[in-house]
Amino acid sequence: MTDSRRSFLRNAALLGVGVSALPAVAPVSADGAAAGHPDEVKLDRTALEDILAGCAVLGCGGGGTYAEGLARLSPELDAGRPLRLLPVAALGDDEWVASPYGIGSLAPQSEEDRARFAALPRAKEDNVEASFRRLSLFLGRPFVAVVAGELGPWSTAAALSTAARLGIPLLDADRVGRATPEATQDSVAVAGMSTLPLAAVSPFGDALILEKVGADARIEDLLRALSVASAGDLGVTDAALSGRDIRRTGALITGTISRARALGRAVRESVAAGTDPVEALRAAGAGQRLFHGTVLDCPWHDNAGFLVGELRIRGSGEFASSDYRIRFKNENIVAWKDGAVSVLPPDLISVVDSRTALAISNPEFEPGRAVTVLGFPAPAIWRTPAGLRVFGPAHFGLEEAYRPL
Repeated sequence: MTDSRRSFLRNAALLGVGVSALPAVAPVSADGAAAGHPDEVKLDRTALEDILAGCAVLGCGGGGTYAEGLARLSPELDAGRPLRLLPVAALGDDEWVASPYGIGSLAPQSEEDRARFAALPRAKEDNVEASFRRLSLFLGRPFVAVVAGELGPWSTAAALSTAARLGIPLLDADRVGRATPEATQDSVAVAGMSTLPLAAVSPFGDALILEKVGADARIEDLLRALSVASAGDLGVTDAALSGRDIRRTGALITGTISRARALGRAVRESVAAGTDPVEALRAAGAGQRLFHGTVLDCPWHDNAGFLVGELRIRGSGEFASSDYRIRFKNENIVAWKDGAVSVLPPDLISVVDSRTALAISNPEFEPGRAVTVLGFPAPAIWRTPAGLRVFGPAHFGLEEAYRPL
């Protein structure tokens, strides 16, 4: 452990954090939750695959890979646990939900890091699920549904998995409408509501409750630091909300799981029909086809726990004389065509395989691969002054004023 990590763990209590190796907590006692809501929708394997494929597109290069998402759900599918989706309108005013998710870096670990983490004992309980139980126990109230923190194949699968293990549904909503690199890019916070207290659990069984911070930005700092000390695999649950809270304007981006499902279904049905799946995807998401060509390269590096890099594409067909660049910080952030700005944050930039329309996660780009760049408008909350303060060009150090797709 480095001196900086020792300092973080030693001083964590100054901000209301307690860090300890804790035993598994008791199951959430949500009377009647397993019976479900009358308006919930059962999700079969095809529906889940469609959702994860759509989340890969809306994940904008982050939020994990499609294969990781499927692997995350395999134990639930193999065990026959029901996976269900609940419309926001069906949630009672005094029923509570929370958001479980994983946080970490996409950057591969060094040999030294892998050896150090391999020497630590692993907890038996899934750490995302453990964090959900931990927060429920701390607050002394049951949660009747799970809210995805963001849209991404692994991120959303983690929320679905937690819901299935607890016998409760996933709410048809999330807190971003895409994947995002920073915890402050959160509709709950932008709507003026606190995401604290939160619970965080490492894969090694370490657990903490964060009740108070000196400034909102400290949440991101603390979670990223703990994630680095947790092999880039930190389970977190936060934003305990009632149905009454959720119906506040902008508190959640609603209908997003259904939107992801519609995108995945559009691609699947197009492939089956022998039509252009990229065009089917663009049309289903009301997006724009911004560029297509072949990958030149994709240099990247790990910067303080973030996967930072740039994808470079040489144009083909109608774009044969052009080039395209996408800068990413875990997720795709900004793009340029021939040196001129093409897309600015918070709008969505998705890179898909030109043949299959399957989204490609950063930094998994092989030189010569044929790809298409699609752009989608950001949810309305991110285009407001409050949203742009935490998710607009200036937040990422860009001088250009936001110009929506």
